[in-house]
Amino acid sequence: MEAGLIVPFIVSHAVAVVFVIAAWRWPQVTRYVAGAGFAFAGLFNLWWAWHHPEIYARAYGPHAIALYREFIYGAFARHTAAFITAIAIGQITAGALTFAPLPWRYGGFAGAMIFLLAITPLGIGAAAPSTLVFAAGFVILAKR
Repeated sequence: MEAGLIVPFIVSHAVAVVFVIAAWRWPQVTRYVAGAGFAFAGLFNLWWAWHHPEIYARAYGPHAIALYREFIYGAFARHTAAFITAIAIGQITAGALTFAPLPWRYGGFAGAMIFLLAITPLGIGAAAPSTLVFAAGFVILAKR
């Protein structure tokens, strides 16, 4: 692991564990924080995709599993802004749905879980395996 990734890697795992505990203890507050976080992350990704799309292949390609790496350096690298825009819209939608009443809220939780599971093969570039811990937190929110 690159030296510059060690601290963010540790912090992301600590935050993921806190998220799971918070989802269990304070589900209402946690869903609002998670929803806002997802929506903000989507807006963040939109801005970067439209202004500096080249960072995505550089940041995630080297650490991804082979199948993802091939895709990242291929079609994704040629159409990064389009792919990230679609992903960001999904993040914003998942975040917004966590604020919605049931049963819509479950769509937000499912969207968040799918996103987190889908980025896990990006490896340490996506702070995996903390993504799996975060996904578990959304399972807890859905059940509470």
